[in-house]
Amino acid sequence: MAAHTVIRWADWNMSPDRSPEAPPIVHEFQCTTCQEEGPASEDFETARTWTFQHVGRNPSHQGYREIIHRFWRMNLVG
Repeated sequence: MAAHTVIRWADWNMSPDRSPEAPPIVHEFQCTTCQEEGPASEDFETARTWTFQHVGRNPSHQGYREIIHRFWRMNLVG
Protein backbone atom coordinates (compact mmCIF):
# COMPACT_ATOMS: atom_id res chain seq x y z
CA MET A 1 0.00 0.00 0.00
CA ALA A 2 1.43 3.39 -1.00
CA ALA A 3 1.75 6.22 1.51
CA HIS A 4 -0.19 9.40 0.80
CA THR A 5 0.63 12.65 2.55
CA VAL A 6 -1.42 15.83 2.44
CA ILE A 7 0.65 18.88 3.32
CA ARG A 8 -2.36 21.22 3.29
CA TRP A 9 -5.58 21.65 1.39
CA ALA A 10 -5.62 24.54 -1.06
CA ASP A 11 -8.08 26.23 -3.38
CA TRP A 12 -6.87 26.76 -6.92
CA ASN A 13 -8.00 29.16 -9.63
CA MET A 14 -7.32 28.64 -13.33
CA SER A 15 -7.01 31.63 -15.66
CA PRO A 16 -5.37 32.57 -18.95
CA ASP A 17 -1.63 33.11 -18.51
CA ARG A 18 -1.10 36.85 -18.91
CA SER A 19 2.37 36.96 -17.40
CA PRO A 20 5.08 38.75 -19.42
CA GLU A 21 6.80 35.43 -20.18
CA ALA A 22 3.58 33.67 -21.27
CA PRO A 23 3.58 32.27 -24.81
CA PRO A 24 1.31 34.17 -27.21
CA ILE A 25 -2.09 32.84 -28.28
CA VAL A 26 -1.77 30.91 -31.55
CA HIS A 27 -4.62 30.58 -34.09
CA GLU A 28 -5.09 27.82 -36.63
CA PHE A 29 -7.92 26.62 -38.89
CA GLN A 30 -8.78 23.13 -40.08
CA CYS A 31 -11.05 22.23 -42.99
CA THR A 32 -13.85 19.98 -41.71
CA THR A 33 -14.26 18.40 -45.16
CA CYS A 34 -10.71 17.17 -45.81
CA GLN A 35 -9.08 17.77 -42.38
CA GLU A 36 -6.27 19.84 -43.95
CA GLU A 37 -4.87 22.45 -41.57
CA GLY A 38 -3.64 25.90 -42.39
CA PRO A 39 -0.54 27.44 -40.86
CA ALA A 40 -0.60 28.31 -37.17
CA SER A 41 -0.03 32.00 -36.49
CA GLU A 42 -0.06 34.46 -33.63
CA ASP A 43 -1.96 36.79 -35.99
CA PHE A 44 -5.63 35.79 -36.41
CA GLU A 45 -5.94 37.37 -39.87
CA THR A 46 -2.91 35.46 -41.14
CA ALA A 47 -4.45 32.18 -39.98
CA ARG A 48 -7.88 33.11 -41.38
CA THR A 49 -6.47 34.01 -44.80
CA TRP A 50 -5.72 30.33 -45.37
CA THR A 51 -9.46 29.49 -45.21
CA PHE A 52 -10.19 31.83 -48.14
CA GLN A 53 -7.36 30.35 -50.16
CA HIS A 54 -8.50 26.81 -49.35
CA VAL A 55 -12.16 27.38 -50.27
CA GLY A 56 -10.99 29.11 -53.46
CA ARG A 57 -9.17 25.91 -54.48
CA ASN A 58 -11.94 23.64 -53.10
CA PRO A 59 -15.35 25.37 -53.41
CA SER A 60 -17.21 22.51 -51.72
CA HIS A 61 -15.03 22.80 -48.58
CA GLN A 62 -17.12 25.34 -46.70
CA GLY A 63 -16.77 24.25 -43.06
CA TYR A 64 -13.80 25.13 -40.81
CA ARG A 65 -12.76 24.49 -37.24
CA GLU A 66 -10.80 27.13 -35.38
CA ILE A 67 -8.02 25.74 -33.20
CA ILE A 68 -6.74 28.10 -30.52
CA HIS A 69 -3.61 27.39 -28.51
CA ARG A 70 -4.08 29.47 -25.34
CA PHE A 71 -1.89 28.95 -22.32
CA TRP A 72 -3.36 28.79 -18.83
CA ARG A 73 -1.95 29.12 -15.34
CA MET A 74 -3.04 27.62 -12.01
CA ASN A 75 -2.90 30.00 -9.03
CA LEU A 76 -3.46 29.45 -5.34
CA VAL A 77 -6.46 31.36 -4.00
CA GLY A 78 -6.00 33.25 -0.75
